[in-house]
Amino acid sequence: MNIIMSSFKDFKNLDIRLGKVLEYISIPDSKTLIEMRIDIGDNQTRSIVAAIKEWYSAEDLVGEYVLVALNLTMDNLKSEGFLLAIDAENSAVLLKPDKKYREKIKPGMKLA
Repeated sequence: MNIIMSSFKDFKNLDIRLGKVLEYISIPDSKTLIEMRIDIGDNQTRSIVAAIKEWYSAEDLVGEYVLVALNLTMDNLKSEGFLLAIDAENSAVLLKPDKKYREKIKPGMKLA
C-alpha cells in the first residue's frame, strides 16, 4: 500500500460535516449514480451525487445520518459534496455515527 502523507493543516481545510439524508433520487440513465438531498444544518441542504446505487436503496438511506465532505469538487460530476465511505471488497460502506448517540447529534456538526 502506497500512502501519500498530507499535513494536518491540509486535513483541517476539509469541511466534513454530519448530514441527514432527506431525499433519494435514482438517476434513470445510470446503473451506479444516485442523487440525494442532504440536510447539512443551519437550514441548508446540498445535492450530493454518489455512485452507490448498487449497494443502497432509498429505504436504506432516507432519514439516515452520513458524513459529507462539503468542499471537495470533481470536474466531471455535478455534486455539492461527497459522501465518506470505505471500499469493502468492492462494496461501498458509508461512514455513519453510532445509532446509540442519535439524541446527541444533529445535521451540520463538524468532524472532530
